[in-house]
Amino acid sequence: MEVGSAPSFLTCEFLTECLRNEKGNQDIIIENYMSSPAVPPGENFNSSPFRVEIFFKTHAEDIDVHFTSIIIKSELPEGNMKDVSNTFIASETLFYTKFIPEANKLTNTQLTPKSLFSPNSAIVVLEDLKGKGFKMANKSKMLDFDHCRLYFTTAATLHAVSFAVHKSNPPFIESIGNEKVFSNDLASVSLLVHNLIRNGFNILSECTDKINDFKKYSKLIKDASPHIWDLLVEIHKPNPMLNTLTQGDPWPCNMMFKYDGVGKVCDIRLLDFQLVRYSSPVNDLIWFIWTSATHQVRRHRLNELYHVYVETFNNKLRELNCNERLTYEYVKSEERRLSPLAMYLMAIFPPLNSENSISNLEPFFTKENEDEEAQNIYRKYYDKYFCIHHLPKYLEQLEIVGVFDYLQQCNFSCK
Repeated sequence: MEVGSAPSFLTCEFLTECLRNEKGNQDIIIENYMSSPAVPPGENFNSSPFRVEIFFKTHAEDIDVHFTSIIIKSELPEGNMKDVSNTFIASETLFYTKFIPEANKLTNTQLTPKSLFSPNSAIVVLEDLKGKGFKMANKSKMLDFDHCRLYFTTAATLHAVSFAVHKSNPPFIESIGNEKVFSNDLASVSLLVHNLIRNGFNILSECTDKINDFKKYSKLIKDASPHIWDLLVEIHKPNPMLNTLTQGDPWPCNMMFKYDGVGKVCDIRLLDFQLVRYSSPVNDLIWFIWTSATHQVRRHRLNELYHVYVETFNNKLRELNCNERLTYEYVKSEERRLSPLAMYLMAIFPPLNSENSISNLEPFFTKENEDEEAQNIYRKYYDKYFCIHHLPKYLEQLEIVGVFDYLQQCNFSCK
């Protein structure tokens, strides 16, 4: 029995094949199942994840009814985001079914949920981490240092392991890590990102102009807007120095945490690899920092996190018999090179990671002369509270790490 608007492929036959192959038992019989959305609206924009609770018997004569819960990720049913996300499906499937088995040969660290057998290669089936005590953090409250440290160590492990796998199979890693967002060859996603930049930067510039300590950056933000896309395309290309597989968009909705008996965070799993990318590993760190970390962490403990990352990355490479090493200085130089990404994320993310955030991206698939709805959305989230309590802190943090200095050196006003 299905509850909610589950996809049409989600049938008893589909689930029976999943369980029989996963458990190596062709006699399994499903007695009943229930499906429901795995996350609330606004937590996932690229797919439709469902939690499926299954009651089954191991054979026809079994008097006991057993229980398991799985997560099924299917494509979006309709809309512009369906066209965008269709380009992601193959890479995420390959990541779970091909890369993770290779990664598991090299590390004992559990990086992701376990991937389960799927009768359809376009459908990702995963273990349900909720049953193991994992929870998704509140994206609007952001993550404190302990959560950030745990993410940085896990990301470093993922990056180092992928670096080692790349040594033995470069074409595979580079093919699943092809660019899926910041490319001039992707018309639908380009339309979306251009809209987010145009409207996010416009409202950010307006609001910055009203803050005495930072109004000097208002024109810079406005002047940067037409050029940010080209900068983002360039900085997401593979780096001549060092590249790994990266998650692509690490933020609280793409990871789950586990807590001990006193409420201290103790474990993490990374979720959602639709945007997996082969590029500088620091891309992931910048994305996480500007979408997920608290102001206190960004303001006071970034360098500590970078040292944690470098140490973990190098220790893992040493374990994997790789001679290459990362330095703190390199990470800092990449932080500066990726300044356009930090600026982009700060400008466009308020409607996505605020309390009562938007639930879909459809209003942002419009051209420049059709921006009224998108602008109104941004004005709603750049409200008085945000501009008093959050925006000055964001602007201060961008200033401290040199983002505005980097953009000023781009000399947009002369272009």
